[in-house]
Amino acid sequence: MIPHDYHMHSDFSPDCRVPLAERCERAIELGLREICVTDHADFIPKDAAADYYRPETYFAELTRCRELYGDRVTLRAGVEIGEWHRFPERATALADGFPYDFIIGSLHWVGEELVLVQDYFEGKSEALAYEAYFEELLAMVRHGGFDVIGHLDVPKRAGFPYYGSFSSEQWEEPIRAVLYAAIERGIGIEINTGTARRTVAEPSPDLTVLRWYRELGGEILTIGSDAHRSGDMAYAFERIPAMLAATGFTAITNFEERKPVFVDMG
Repeated sequence: MIPHDYHMHSDFSPDCRVPLAERCERAIELGLREICVTDHADFIPKDAAADYYRPETYFAELTRCRELYGDRVTLRAGVEIGEWHRFPERATALADGFPYDFIIGSLHWVGEELVLVQDYFEGKSEALAYEAYFEELLAMVRHGGFDVIGHLDVPKRAGFPYYGSFSSEQWEEPIRAVLYAAIERGIGIEINTGTARRTVAEPSPDLTVLRWYRELGGEILTIGSDAHRSGDMAYAFERIPAMLAATGFTAITNFEERKPVFVDMG
């Protein structure tokens, strides 16, 4: 049993209608010992989540839920901040202004284009679409400030209908550059099973990338379902133990007050 789910959303994100209390109740049903609700904080004006997130209200509800459910599930304070390197002052002010346990850094936009929709791929070669993303991701990771990279190869979600299966080996050089930069900055990665719910039908990233990360010395690894609906928490977590075994990981990482805590999975 994977002891945590460290990437999910609640109604503090504009693309989710699940109350935080319902997340806690579902975690208890699933037997999860620890969850982190990481709602979207985005600053690009065109993003649907721009200026939607209200951290004061989030923390008030978090405190209430901890009082209600804290004896049955550990509820960590989290946030998913997009494009940190493009809005460093606002991102840093949010991160430093509230008592977060865990922060995901995600890249959803390349320039003025959202990589989560098929419009991003129209009229682009596969090389142009993915190279532009990994170049921007590398810039974000080199800037740093967050704890793990969210859904590292996320463009493959919407890119699948255009280019077919995503081959990590084809993008080995830019992916390894991202992983190396993350390790240098003390930033981890996640296994995001939300990508496996899409047509591409595999987590983000896949086994190949996890092996590279481990070979390079990477240790910080969280697991997240990226759930936006009630039934998607812990999605495909039954696949995780085999992935960990195949890539040499014996522990996953919890976070408390932005500090990693390694949990033995052996």
